[in-house]
Amino acid sequence: MNQTLAIAINTFKETVRDRILAVIVLFALAMIVASLWLASLSLGQGMRMMRDFGLVAVSLFGLIVAVFVAGNLVHKEVEKRTVFVLFSKPVGRSEFIWGKFLGLAATMFVVVAGMGLFLLVIIWLVAHVLLGSLIVATLLTFVQLAVVMAVTLFFSTFTSAILASVLGVCVFAAGQLSTNVLALSRVGHSALLKGLSWVVFLLVPNLTAIDVKGALAGEGGAHWGTIGGWTAYLLAYIVLCLVGAALVFRRKEF
Repeated sequence: MNQTLAIAINTFKETVRDRILAVIVLFALAMIVASLWLASLSLGQGMRMMRDFGLVAVSLFGLIVAVFVAGNLVHKEVEKRTVFVLFSKPVGRSEFIWGKFLGLAATMFVVVAGMGLFLLVIIWLVAHVLLGSLIVATLLTFVQLAVVMAVTLFFSTFTSAILASVLGVCVFAAGQLSTNVLALSRVGHSALLKGLSWVVFLLVPNLTAIDVKGALAGEGGAHWGTIGGWTAYLLAYIVLCLVGAALVFRRKEF
């Protein structure tokens, strides 16, 4: 446990100091500020435009950080040969994987929370409204990105960093459409199609289940019990991905 915590702290320090991360965050903040211009063009929907566009910016730039940093976490340590130093000490490969993920998750939380707080302040300064629901939406966005990080880290244990990042983006996109795939299967009468749809639905994380942007916009109320259940499902999905990554990494030869 101490080794995992030490690796997590070291990973957090390394990723926070990364200049690329700073550039991505600056672009995200610039996009949030740009929402003010879009809000000025809307007719009576300024606050909604700022909120929706700001949350999209948080999700999009958070995704960039999630896939590219997570895809390089393991490969960077292997290329720098630091894994040999780590594994010469009483550090297991499972502890290495969990420590890397927790460190990156801490970095992602700081990034997402910072962007969400910035958006909250911008809306308050412009519309004089303090949206508590925006905080909830930001936290759920972090959960979505944590799933993508875990999936990308899993792929990075047996593929290249670039391919792992691409697959992470694909999983994020598929997670936005998994419910639609299941709905389309009900239209047809093919048992094979329905079976494949259920397989896809079970394997691909259902990220839209905790997306509350529509509820914030007044397009139906949020069912918090259901959202809580899906959040627990996604957290379990993260654990499974990390267990799988640890199992694959144990068999990896350097």
